[in-house]
Amino acid sequence: MKCLFFWSFLAAFFISTAIADELCLSSSQQLAKVTDWGDIARIVDGDTIHLKDGRKVRFIGIDTPELGHNGEASQPYGRQAYDALVQLLNNQKKIGLSYDKDKKDRYQRVLAYINLSDGQSVEQILLSKGLAHSIVVPPNDQRIKCYRSIETSARKADLGLWRLSENKWIKASRLSKKSKGLRYVNGIVLAYSESRNSIYLKLSRRLSVRISKKDKKYFPNLGSKSLIGKHLRVRGWVNTYRGRQSIHVRTAYDLEILNQ
Repeated sequence: MKCLFFWSFLAAFFISTAIADELCLSSSQQLAKVTDWGDIARIVDGDTIHLKDGRKVRFIGIDTPELGHNGEASQPYGRQAYDALVQLLNNQKKIGLSYDKDKKDRYQRVLAYINLSDGQSVEQILLSKGLAHSIVVPPNDQRIKCYRSIETSARKADLGLWRLSENKWIKASRLSKKSKGLRYVNGIVLAYSESRNSIYLKLSRRLSVRISKKDKKYFPNLGSKSLIGKHLRVRGWVNTYRGRQSIHVRTAYDLEILNQ
């Protein structure tokens, strides 16, 4: 019974575009949730701004490609994401901020959902243009179902960054040794193991899914070894250590079981 609940729980997180409108708040509903307004001082990149009162604000739920600084090249679509944000905010006297459970990140940046004066969501606009990935940094997950549905539509339409090979779904066994950053991987769980701090689901000779034990509460019944043999689709950040790769997954929203 516990395993059945686990599979059902994870399956519920795969959101189809057909119900996107039901998942996303209307502009007026989002405006009603705005609890703070700020004046823009500087746009840093596609997902970060500074306000005139000194606050540095990181958008919740999206990640845009990095903009190059100090002579470094921008990541693909980093400039387009920045330009799109500049265009969106150019004529805004103030922007609306609303919050989730965690109000700041480890860099002491304010974490907020951003709305234009008419209630439109900045995050949703960037996602719809294919200029941002939807991400979950727990416990801030209030709008992830909406964001994933918009992202899925942009991916299906092959917009923006979804045209890039590194953003396509790839078999775990075919992931390059040099891969790093956010990747989209599928594979069959070959083995389950634990260390003092992490849980590992082996997908290939070299690659494993890594789940920090401090995040285990976001994965119901994850300790079940019945995951072995299951076909997973996983999104997360790839790291390499001593020739071994791991893809770090923070919540069950980023881990989908394909063969229920």
